Amino acid sequence: MTCHQHRALRTALIGAVAAGSLALATAPASAKSSLTFTAGPRAVRLGGVVHATGKASDDNASFNKVCVQQRRGSAAWHNVVCSKPARHTGGTVNATVRARQRGHLQLRAVLFEGRSPNDLHPRARSVSRTFTVTVR
Repeated sequence: MTCHQHRALRTALIGAVAAGSLALATAPASAKSSLTFTAGPRAVRLGGVVHATGKASDDNASFNKVCVQQRRGSAAWHNVVCSKPARHTGGTVNATVRARQRGHLQLRAVLFEGRSPNDLHPRARSVSRTFTVTVR
């Protein structure tokens, strides 16, 4: 390898390292969040009770709350119960849902993020997996 090729290779390597360092320095910081959800039993009789628990945490600076939602079939999701909005957390929520119709009842937990404790339009930050309960 000639001296000129060696110098060009070294310059390219230094440029690549500098570009990589710059990309790491300008990468946005991301908040860490977690969401867990359980519901049961998986099958109940009409009029039976399903217990659901959602727990969330988030280290961002906004106001967070965790909600348990339900729906039947392909209808829209609606909140059963929500925790109080709190900064740097999501909270824990317990719900008791009575099975009022035969078929499939779907439950999930959602971590919402708002700008204030009274934000009327918080955005969903994360959604748990859906639990389906068969109502006989």
